[in-house]
Amino acid sequence: MQPGRSRDILPGIITRPAQIHQADLVREATSWDVLMINQIKSTLDQVKQNKPLVLCLTNYVTMDLMANGLLALGAVPLMSESREELEELITISQAVYINIGTLSHAFMERAFISAKIANILNKPVILDPVGAGASKLRTSAAMELLPLADLIRGNASEIIALNGAASATKGVESTDPVQKAIKSAQSLAQEHNKIIVISGPEDFVTDGKQEQILTFGSHLMPLITGMGCTMTAVLSAFMACNPDHFQAALHATAYFGLCGQLTHQHAKAPASFRHAFIDNLFNPDWDFFTHATKAVDN
Repeated sequence: MQPGRSRDILPGIITRPAQIHQADLVREATSWDVLMINQIKSTLDQVKQNKPLVLCLTNYVTMDLMANGLLALGAVPLMSESREELEELITISQAVYINIGTLSHAFMERAFISAKIANILNKPVILDPVGAGASKLRTSAAMELLPLADLIRGNASEIIALNGAASATKGVESTDPVQKAIKSAQSLAQEHNKIIVISGPEDFVTDGKQEQILTFGSHLMPLITGMGCTMTAVLSAFMACNPDHFQAALHATAYFGLCGQLTHQHAKAPASFRHAFIDNLFNPDWDFFTHATKAVDN
């Protein structure tokens, strides 16, 4: 349920290779230009103006942080456990977020129905396959939902497991490095026509044709339960407001990491970090973001 960042604060970089291979992970750093920062601002402005309703079928552990994160962005969260209201709620929602963190057969029934309705209504479905690879039930549940999702965000072990390979996991935490999961992400994106986001010490975003690696964030992020779940919620809100879903995923991933990096400047322990992070989602420091993305060139 955490993004899995194990690094200390790092200058933000994005690399733009035509294609990334595991053997080529020593990359030349390039600064993030003003145009990209403005694109993130533009997508965030759309979220604040449109206030997208994100229907969340999610776990009980991290629901509070996810809801507050969406509200801080300007989006509107809605949680439901009732099968009877799903079609009505999906009709008025702009995105459907499915998180299998507290998994049960009843939950899977609701999730599968919701994803199918969302597909029919052309609403984006965002999947967080929490703990895929930790148990047969979780892995099979995530694989069952995979064809119905537009975007999947997971840690390295979860993405490897979704691709049918053996992964190293401690429940919801990854013990696999992001680099090891890149081929799995590429394969899933190409085979299923999906956007795949791997979160970790660096984040990887791909749709099978385009891909980016980002290194923003803080080593405190995995010490707060729900950070990964909240990252997926932010992805949901951005996808609801930007029809270019790859760009939406890239912007959301970068924004989430930059907010974490900004929070690290002032909060040095998990509890204070959690509260300050929500504030920074609400009120970002764009000057800091611009400086962070160019710091590697200095």
